[in-house]
Amino acid sequence: MTVYVDNLRNYGWVVHGEVTPSCHMFTDAIDLTELHAIAAQIGMRREWFQNKTVAPHYDLKPDFREAAIRAGALAVDRRSAALIWRARRALVQAADDSEQTS
Repeated sequence: MTVYVDNLRNYGWVVHGEVTPSCHMFTDAIDLTELHAIAAQIGMRREWFQNKTVAPHYDLKPDFREAAIRAGALAVDRRSAALIWRARRALVQAADDSEQTS
């Protein structure tokens, strides 16, 4: 399993009166253990986790993005991130289908 961060973009976050770019930290695996481990290692709180069915992730400000990369997350561009999330959705769907037929 790998943990990724995509590029910083302006999603409208305002922190201390300043527009702040952000990105997503996510994984290609169904098991989210390593994602949560890196998040904890860089000081993210678990309640910041976005448990989205399609793409579970943490939103990161620039300083957390750099810390995630230092902790082992791989930086990917937006197109690669979309492909990774699409492949993960297929894995989740296949796992769900397998459970339903068991």
